[in-house]
Amino acid sequence: MLTDYIKVTLRSLSKNKLISSINILGLAISLSAFIFITLYIKKELSYDTGHPHADRLYRIAEIIKSDNFTENSASCPPNTGKFLLKDFPDDIEYMTRFFDFQNPIVTIQLENQELYNEKYVYFTDSAVFDMMDFELIKGNKETVLDAPWKTVVSEAIAKKYWGEENPIGKKITRVGFQNQFEVTGVYKQNSVSHIKTNILHSFATVDAFPFLQQNWVWNPAWTYITLKENVSAKNFEAKFPEFIEKYYDPRSKDGTSHYLIPIEDVHLKSHLEFEMAPNSDIKYVYIFASCAVFLLIIAMVNFVNLSTSYSLLRGKEIGVRKVTGATKSQLIIQFLAESIIIAFIAYFIALGISFVSISYLEPSLEIGVGELFNLKMLSIMTGIVFLIGFLSGVYPAFFISSFDPLVVFKGKMISQGSGKVLRKVLVIAQFTIAIVLIIFTYVTYNQLAMMNNKDYGFDADKIMVLDVANTRIGQTYDAFRTQLMSNVAVENVTVMSDILAVNNNNHEFNHEGMAAGVWNYYPALVVDEEFVSSLGMEIIAGRDYSVKYAREDSMSMIVNKTLAKTLGYANPEDAIGQRMVSRGGNEKIIGVVEDFNYKSLHSPIGPFALDIRRNRQNNNGNFFTRHIAIRLNNTDQATLTHLEEVWKKNVNNVPFTYKMLDDELRKLYQEENNMGSILGTFAILTVIIACLGLFALASFIAQQKMKEIGIRKVLGANFLKLFYVGYKEQFILIVIAFISSIPISYYFVEGWLDDFAYRINIGVWPYVLAGTLAIVISSVTVLSNFYKVIISNPSEVLRDE
Repeated sequence: MLTDYIKVTLRSLSKNKLISSINILGLAISLSAFIFITLYIKKELSYDTGHPHADRLYRIAEIIKSDNFTENSASCPPNTGKFLLKDFPDDIEYMTRFFDFQNPIVTIQLENQELYNEKYVYFTDSAVFDMMDFELIKGNKETVLDAPWKTVVSEAIAKKYWGEENPIGKKITRVGFQNQFEVTGVYKQNSVSHIKTNILHSFATVDAFPFLQQNWVWNPAWTYITLKENVSAKNFEAKFPEFIEKYYDPRSKDGTSHYLIPIEDVHLKSHLEFEMAPNSDIKYVYIFASCAVFLLIIAMVNFVNLSTSYSLLRGKEIGVRKVTGATKSQLIIQFLAESIIIAFIAYFIALGISFVSISYLEPSLEIGVGELFNLKMLSIMTGIVFLIGFLSGVYPAFFISSFDPLVVFKGKMISQGSGKVLRKVLVIAQFTIAIVLIIFTYVTYNQLAMMNNKDYGFDADKIMVLDVANTRIGQTYDAFRTQLMSNVAVENVTVMSDILAVNNNNHEFNHEGMAAGVWNYYPALVVDEEFVSSLGMEIIAGRDYSVKYAREDSMSMIVNKTLAKTLGYANPEDAIGQRMVSRGGNEKIIGVVEDFNYKSLHSPIGPFALDIRRNRQNNNGNFFTRHIAIRLNNTDQATLTHLEEVWKKNVNNVPFTYKMLDDELRKLYQEENNMGSILGTFAILTVIIACLGLFALASFIAQQKMKEIGIRKVLGANFLKLFYVGYKEQFILIVIAFISSIPISYYFVEGWLDDFAYRINIGVWPYVLAGTLAIVISSVTVLSNFYKVIISNPSEVLRDE
C-alpha cells in the first residue's frame, strides 16, 4: 500500500515539476532553518543543566544600595561563601568560589620557560568537583585542591602544554606569584555551562591573604552553594540579613543584601553587573523560536495554497478514481499520504542542508554535527515532519475528495472561487510575517549601527589597550612611557585601573552633607595625569590633573557632570573645591568632565569619578596600573613593531598582546549583533519562501486568466491594464498584509528597543520601506508569470473557442 502511495506521489510530482519543486524547496529551506534553530535553542536551554544536583545549585548575588546608587552584582566578597558554609552546615551541602583577582588574562610560565596567556584561570574550592559537571580524569577529587599551591588543568590545556606526557607533578608559575603551582589533576567539562575554565588553582593558596580575610566590601568572588535536600531557596534567603549583620563592614551592611539565582537561570535570565561571562537572553530564544515557527507556517501555507489551487487540475483524475469505485475516505488517505511523503522528501533535503551548514559553523556555534543525528532529535523531527505533512494535507485532501465527477466530466471545472477565501487568508498571513521580519531586521540593523557608531564621549577609535596586571610595569612606568612616546605615531600614554566602558569597580565615597562613617558607592577609575587628554574628554569646569600640581593632585579627583549634579551642584563650577572622602583619605574635586558612557548603551549615564593614581612606586601603585592606554594616530606595522620592542625590553615574562578599545566596545553588543545576523537571514528566507509560493500561485492564476487576458487584448487593453488584471487581487492582499503587520511589528520592536537607554527613533521609514519592498517583490514575482501571457498572441489563446 505504501509503495502504491509513493508511486502515485512521484507520478503527480513529475507532472507538475515547477510547483512540486517550489513546494519541496520551500519546505526544505524552512525545515533546515527550523532544525538549525532547534539545535541552537536546545544548546541555550541546556546551559548548566548537567551539573550534579543542578536543581539545588545556586549562585549568590549581592545588591549594594546607597543614595542614588544601586549595584546588583553577580559576585560576592570572598568570605561570604566560606562563612555561610561554617554558619549553616545544616542547610548547605557544598560551597565553591571562583576568584580571578579581576584579571581575565593570566600569564602562565612552564618549567621550560615557555609563556602562555590564558583566559578562564580561577582560584576555587575543592568542592567544585562535587558541584559542577567537571570530570576529573587524573587525580583524586578529595586532595587535588585541598592545600595551597595545588592546581588542576583542563584536558585541552594539558595537551597544549605537555602533549602526551603525564602532567601530574608538573610545575607551573602564575606570573605575579612567587611560588610555583603543582599540577595535581586533569579534568574536562562535560556539559555546556556559563562557567568556562582552563586552569583551577586551590583557593587555599589565597584564603590566608590578610586583605581577603579582612574584606567584606570588595566583592570579586563568584560564589555557588548546593543546598541540602528539602531546604528551600526562599527559606535560606531569609537568613541573609542576620548573616550580613553579623559579619559585614559597618560602612556597607545597611545597604547590602543577598539573594539566590538558580544556576540553570544564569545564562539566559541573569543580567547583573560583573557577570562571569557574557550571558545570552531568554527573549532571543523566544525570538528565534518564533522565527523558526513562522518559517514553517509560511512553508505550510505555500503547501496548502498550491495543493488546493492545483487540485483543480486533477479534477478528471479524481473523477476517474471515484467512478472506478474509490471512496471518499480512500481519496483522503491517498492525498494525506502524498502530503506526508512530500514532507519527508523535503526533510531529507533539509538534513543535507543542515549537515553542511552546521559543519561549517560548528566552531563558532558550539553545536556538533552529532546533535543533528541524535536519536532523540531524529525522533522529534520525524514526529514534527509527519505532523507538518498531515496538517498541510488535511484541507487539500478533503477539498480534492469532494469533487463531483459528473461536473468534472462535463468539462465544468471547479469554480475559481473554490478555496479562494482560504488562499487569500494564507497569502495575507505569509506576507504579514515576512513584512514583520523585514521591519524588525531594519530596526535591529539601525539600532546596532547607532550603537557601534555612537560617540561615547571619548576617543575610543584611537586607543590601544595593554593589559599589565601580570607585570611590575607600574613600578617602572615613567621609563616605559618615555620609550613608548619616542615613536611619532604615539600621541600620548596613560594608565587606568580598568578598561573604560568595558568594566569598572565601584568605590566608596563620603561627601559634603553626609555623616562621618556613612558611605555612598560610585563607579570610578584610578588614572594618571594624562588620562583625560589621552581619551579626548572635555573639561567643563575646573582643571585637569597635572604634573605641575602633583602634590596637590595626589589628594584630588575629577568627576563627571552627572556626579556633580548628584552631589547637589547643578552648576559644575560650584563643585570645584568641594570635599570628597575616599579610601585614600580626604580629597577635593578639582575638575568636572562632560558626561561620557562608561557602560554599554543599555544603561544611561550615571555618576562617575576619576581618582588619581598615587604612590606609584609601591605595590599599591602597581595594583592600580592594570591597563595602559596608548593614543595612536596610526596602527601600521612599524608602529606595532616599535610597541612590541619596547614591551620586550621592559617585560620579559609576559607575551606582548593588545586590544583596540573600539573593538572592545563592539563586543558589548555581541548578542545583539548575532541576533541581527540571524534575524536578517530569517527575513531573507521568509521573503524567498513567500515569493516562491506567490510565484507558483501566480502561475496558476495566469493559466486561469489566459482567455480573459486574450479577450481584453483583442479589445485594445494595453500592457499596464492587462498586468493590473493579473496583479490586482495580489496587490490588495499585500496591502492588507502590510496594514496587519504594523501593530504587530510595532509591539515587538518597541519591546526590544526598551532594553536600551539609547535607542533610535523608529519613525515611519521602516514601515514604508517594508511595505514598498513587499509590493515591489510581489509585483515582480507576479509579472514574471503574467508577462508571457500578456505578450502572447491572442489568436493562439482563443483559437479553440
